[in-house]
Amino acid sequence: MAELFINYKRCLEKYGEPSEGELIPDEVINIYNGRIPETYLNFLRLHGTGKWLNGYFQLCNPAKYQSIISLVLENDKIDHRKTIPLGFTSFGEILAWNIQYKLVEINILYGRVSCPELFNPDNDPDDDITLGVAIGGINTTSYDLPDHNGKPMFKRALKMHGELEFGQIYAPKLHPALGGVITVENLRPANALAAMTIAAQAGPFTLYDTTKPSVPAVRTIGE
Repeated sequence: MAELFINYKRCLEKYGEPSEGELIPDEVINIYNGRIPETYLNFLRLHGTGKWLNGYFQLCNPAKYQSIISLVLENDKIDHRKTIPLGFTSFGEILAWNIQYKLVEINILYGRVSCPELFNPDNDPDDDITLGVAIGGINTTSYDLPDHNGKPMFKRALKMHGELEFGQIYAPKLHPALGGVITVENLRPANALAAMTIAAQAGPFTLYDTTKPSVPAVRTIGE
């Protein structure tokens, strides 16, 4: 087996082994040969899925969460069949890899999708580095989603609701697309697959151009 890619060695140094997760069988990982950078697949083979940073981010089995991608990106230029979920944040923001457009992020709570490669194609792509940097940056403050007043929620949610189990997210009791307010009090630990499935069906998603400082909305997903 190939030596672990440097970016993933650094992940283990910063975050430790993914906790409470599972090893994915080789026959499942092999489905993604040629679809996900091999250096990441090698990491999965060696270290599996699990939580990092008290559930701030979780690495997932792509096959288990593919249905969420299909619900959100159905009929969109960002082809759901070429977009593979790799992990998600404590609030259900999915980090995915698209065979054509590389990194895709789906914000389940706020109904947003970003795909930088659509707007600023990389003329000298290195997929291993692109994905390795993204996985290595899972501690970014941008993943600590704000409440309706713009205040980050993770530390308060952790204190109020306790640490997430593997396979859980802090999900709204009533999704904002259905009239709920985005507050820590309106959150609770919930099964990630079930909660994200409900959220994916709650309302339309909007594509944003994150390559511009103003991060403008571009279009509704599926149009």
